[in-house]
Amino acid sequence: MTEDYLQIMIESLEKKIDVLDQVLALDKRQIAIALEQPFDMEKYDKSMDEKGALIDELDRLDDGFTSTYERVRDEVQANPKAYAEKVQRMQDLIRMAVDKGMAVEAQEQRGKQAMKSAIASKRKEIRSMKVSSEAATKYYKSMSKINNVDPQLMDRKK
Repeated sequence: MTEDYLQIMIESLEKKIDVLDQVLALDKRQIAIALEQPFDMEKYDKSMDEKGALIDELDRLDDGFTSTYERVRDEVQANPKAYAEKVQRMQDLIRMAVDKGMAVEAQEQRGKQAMKSAIASKRKEIRSMKVSSEAATKYYKSMSKINNVDPQLMDRKK
């Protein structure tokens, strides 16, 4: 029975590594989207939704791993030699998962910087449009006053 639980834990860790790979790929795509000109907010939102689903999957896998570990912890600690091979495999997978997690965190920081750059660019574009709009409004106001000639002579005949 414990062997089965340990196998479930191994499969859970393998699935977690696969999901972390998907998150890394999605992070790269988000950076590319953030750097595109013009910035496409819909694409970025869609990728954020996808990432949210993957993060939910990671949370579910972590919860399942923890609850399964709680079931077998005493048995594994009591007989470490009997389960040494599977425990070693899990330790290797955990190391891989931690490494992937750190890579995701680094990628997230790069994505954050790319997004800051995209937002700054968008602000600059909006500011430029606002200045252009204000200049056009002032121009039209001043031009409308030029065509408005005050009467200089009044005809008093009826």
